[in-house]
Amino acid sequence: MTELTVHGLLENHAGSRGDKTALVDGDRSLTYNQWQKASLHLATRLTEAGAGPECVVGVLVNRTCALPVAFTAVSATGAGFLCLNPNWPANEREALFNRFRNRIVLCWSETEDSTQFAEKTVEFGPEDLESPILEPSERIHVPPGADFYLNATSGSTGLPKIAATTHEQLLANTTGVSAAMGLQEHDVLMSLFGVIGHPHELFMRGLWLGARTVLIPGVYPRQHVEAVTRHRVTFLMGLPPQLESFARLSDRDDADISSLRVVEAGGMHVNERFTEVFQRSTGVPVTPVWGSTETSGVALVGDPGQPGLTRPVPGYSVILRDEDGEPVEEGRGELWVSGPGLASRYMGDRVLTAQLFQNGWYRSGDIFSRSDGRLHFVGRRGGMIKPAGLKLYPTEVELILLRHPEVRDVCVVGEERAQRGETPVAYVVTAPGSTLTAPDLRSFLTDRLEDFKIPRDFRFVLGLPRTSSGKLDRGRVGTAEVEPDYRGELLRLDVDLVRLLNTRAALMEGIGAGFDPNWLEEQVNSAIGHNAGPVSDSALREIIRVLSNTLPKG
Repeated sequence: MTELTVHGLLENHAGSRGDKTALVDGDRSLTYNQWQKASLHLATRLTEAGAGPECVVGVLVNRTCALPVAFTAVSATGAGFLCLNPNWPANEREALFNRFRNRIVLCWSETEDSTQFAEKTVEFGPEDLESPILEPSERIHVPPGADFYLNATSGSTGLPKIAATTHEQLLANTTGVSAAMGLQEHDVLMSLFGVIGHPHELFMRGLWLGARTVLIPGVYPRQHVEAVTRHRVTFLMGLPPQLESFARLSDRDDADISSLRVVEAGGMHVNERFTEVFQRSTGVPVTPVWGSTETSGVALVGDPGQPGLTRPVPGYSVILRDEDGEPVEEGRGELWVSGPGLASRYMGDRVLTAQLFQNGWYRSGDIFSRSDGRLHFVGRRGGMIKPAGLKLYPTEVELILLRHPEVRDVCVVGEERAQRGETPVAYVVTAPGSTLTAPDLRSFLTDRLEDFKIPRDFRFVLGLPRTSSGKLDRGRVGTAEVEPDYRGELLRLDVDLVRLLNTRAALMEGIGAGFDPNWLEEQVNSAIGHNAGPVSDSALREIIRVLSNTLPKG
C-alpha cells in the first residue's frame, strides 16, 4: 500500500516532470508544475477560510481543469473532499452536507447559487488556475490513512450515505486499475463520466501515471469525438450509452479516433449487443468493468470485446455467496469484495456499516452468475437500479410517490433501453376516479428527487402482483395482470371514514364543544341530491350509520 497522499503524488510529479502537460480542457492546459502551483494557491485560500483537518469542503465545479486542481488543493489542507450536486433537493442536501459542523463550499465562479449549501463560500475562477500567487506559510502534515475522499451515494432507506475513503485506499485502487488496464505514462486519458458520482475517475489515473488527462465539459457525442481527434486520446472511459453515442459519430469525415487503444465501459451492465455494436463501428474492443463507490472505483475487469468479467483488479479478491453466506463456485450468488481500496465505512451510519462491511469484505448487493470462468451480472439485491451508473433504490422513489394523495400503490423497476441503459419505470395504482397523469407525477417528484431518480415512464395499472405473504412480487411487475382490489379499497375507505369521525369527535371534545350526535345526520342530509353514484341516498345513509356504530374506533 502506498505511503503517498494525493497532493504528495502531485508534488512528486511537479519535481520530476514539471514541464509536461498534465491537464487539458476546452479553454486551457496546465503542466504538472502549473497544476502544483494552482493547487497550493487554492489550498492557501481554503486554509485562510478555515479549512483543515475535521473540516469538509463541498466542491461545486464542472468537468474542467478546475476539478483536479480543487481535488489536490483540498487534499493539501487535510480536509475532506465532497463533490456537491447542485440539483440535490433541499431535504437531501440538509441531511447530507449539513451534518458536518465545520463545512466550506468551494465554488467555481460559473456555478450558481452556492450559498444554498453553506454560509462560508470560497469562490475561485480562471485567475486562480492561470495566475496563482499564494503559497501556504507552512505545510500541513496529512497522514496517508486519513479520511479524504467522501463519496455520497443513496441508501436503501432513501437517506444519503457517505463512503469515507483514505488517501491509501484511493491510491491503492488507482494503482491496481492502471495496471489491470495496461495504462502507461505516454497514454492520453479521457473519461465521459459526470462530475457527480465518482469524480476521481476523471483524472486520478492520469495523476498516478504522470500522464496527460483530457477534461471536456461538453456532454454531446460530437464534442467527445472532436476531443479524441484533437488530443489523440488513447484511453477512453464511459457509460455504455455514452460510448454507443460516441461510436455512431466515429465515422464522420472530420473524425479520427485511430489513436484509441483502450476503451473501458463501466457504471452499469455491459451487454453483448453493445460490445458488438461498438467494436463494429469503431474497430476498438470494449473492456467491461465493475466497481462501486465502496470499492473506491473499478474492482473487476473483463476481456476486451467480450461480455462478462474475468479477473479482479490487482490487490482485490471477489467471491460469490448464496443467501446463507456460503461460497458459490458455479451458479448464482451475491458479489462480495475485499481489497486495499475498500472504503473505511459509511460516515455516521454504524448500522449500515456493520451490515455491508464484514471482516474485511464488502457486500455489493449485486447478483452475478459464474460460468466458464466468467461472472455475468444478473440483478441487484433489493432491486437496486443504476440509471447512468448512479445508484437508485426503488424504495426511495416509491415512498415519495406514495405521499401523493391519489397514489394507492406503486412499484419502481429498472428497464434496459437501447440508448439510455437501465432506466427507472414506475407502475402506479391510483385511487378510484383519479385522473392522475404522468406529467402530474413527474411534476410532483421534481422538487423531491434528483433528476436521475425520477422514473422515465409512469404506467398506470389496476393492481400490482404480490406473493402469498403479501409482499410485492417485483419479478412479476409489468408481466402479470392483476385484478383491481375493490374489496380492499372499500375497506380502506370505510376505515378512513371511521377514523375521520373519531378525529372530529376528539377535536370537538378538545375545545369543550363535545360531540354533536346530530352532526352525522346533518352531513348525510346535506349530501342528498348530490350523490351521483350507483348507491341510493337511503342506502348510503344506512351504510354510514352501520359503519359509525359497528366498526372499531382508532
